[in-house]
Amino acid sequence: MKKNKLTTAVIAGLAGVAGMANAAVHVSGEGTGQVLIYPYYTVNNGLITSYSVVNTTDETKAIKVRFLEGDHSLEVLDFNVYMSPYDVWTGALGSTTSTIGAHAGEPSGMHVSEDTSCAPRLTKAGQEFLPYEIDTDLAASNKSMERSTQGHFEVIEMGVVTGTHAAAALHNSTGVPADCAFLKASWDGGTWAAAPQTDIVDPTGGLFGAATMLNVAEGLAMTYDATALDDFWTGAGNHTDPGSLAPSISESDVESVILLDGSAVYSTWNSGIEAVSSLFMKQQVFNEYAFDSAIAAKSEWVVTFPTKNRHVDTVNLAPFTAVWDGVEACEEFRLTTFDREEQLTPPGGGQISPQPPQGSNPQICQEANVVQFLAPGEVGGAASKVLGATNLISVGGVLDNPNATENGWAAMSFVGTLPMTPAAGAGYEGLPVAGFMVQQYTNANAAPGLMAQYAGLFNHKGDIVSF
Repeated sequence: MKKNKLTTAVIAGLAGVAGMANAAVHVSGEGTGQVLIYPYYTVNNGLITSYSVVNTTDETKAIKVRFLEGDHSLEVLDFNVYMSPYDVWTGALGSTTSTIGAHAGEPSGMHVSEDTSCAPRLTKAGQEFLPYEIDTDLAASNKSMERSTQGHFEVIEMGVVTGTHAAAALHNSTGVPADCAFLKASWDGGTWAAAPQTDIVDPTGGLFGAATMLNVAEGLAMTYDATALDDFWTGAGNHTDPGSLAPSISESDVESVILLDGSAVYSTWNSGIEAVSSLFMKQQVFNEYAFDSAIAAKSEWVVTFPTKNRHVDTVNLAPFTAVWDGVEACEEFRLTTFDREEQLTPPGGGQISPQPPQGSNPQICQEANVVQFLAPGEVGGAASKVLGATNLISVGGVLDNPNATENGWAAMSFVGTLPMTPAAGAGYEGLPVAGFMVQQYTNANAAPGLMAQYAGLFNHKGDIVSF
């Protein structure tokens, strides 16, 4: 199914764009880069999300780690980490109850780390997610810290650290930074407080990362690699205070390049956020589902729009059509399901619960969403059965054919979106999406004392439609 539709005029324009520069922000084919996008975390349903960031270089890195809640990608925790050469930073997210102001008693998330790398001002033993950005949102009815129990997160390289600051971050023979207190003091009225770019040179990339969603009690682990973006910065990065919300992924280079049908396709955009969005654009995404009754199979799709916040926050920016109202910003989709023997449920709303009005398409409204596939006769609840997601859409498989098998695959198509048109080069249709499918199985016939729970995770596939 070939969906590339480059016109002669665009191809001619690309020659000029490609001649402007060889470097443009792109998804790294090597898996390492200057920015890492982790499309989902959750602390619901007994799950812990652990993660890692790896520095593959001989340089000291200043990175920003940012966690964004699932409704509108508002920041719930940001901090800096100073990674020495060949270092690994690790952390984990778990559930907690907020103790902060009017949010006391609300479900929330907490970050913990036993890593020795220097993270000034971070309470490693346990740092609650913070409500201050959620408190600024539009709708009084949607300011609970429960929003923070699911979402996605980012790592941004701010620069390479040199000089006395690099020496302070360097680990000694016991794996402890030489002088973390010096780095903290540099922000607390010292050198960096006055001149943040002191001892900082251009980012060089070389980071990779992964995350695992763990349910220790049930013996489940679902692991994915972060998506690495390289050539994000044009020259200098932006080294900021640990308490700053900058830098953001909207600071990207405005040129992007993707590999399409074996060729490098360049675009120049009016903003950095559009350049990053172009790297994730899909007109539709594909994945499988399973609900084998013999092994109590459960299937859920994570559908995250990692750049949506900056496209819908105050006015809509293509390809999105809606504006965030404090509760939602919805886009229509169609879902077509097939079983493994080519039986088909055509696109429409009949298998969606709750069903849309007659003649309407279902909608997907948050920034980190979960689509739960239900077996015939199965009833969904307020939260999904594997990930515990409340940003939830429940759907069925091939239900209207008595010969349908229990397993199959589906295509989610994004309809009614605006074309994302660049200043020069190729444009794209669809939405910027990232995510995967998770499955859980239970072997009720396992021998006593043997593990009876299994899980899997599979990245989405999709169509890129360009013009």
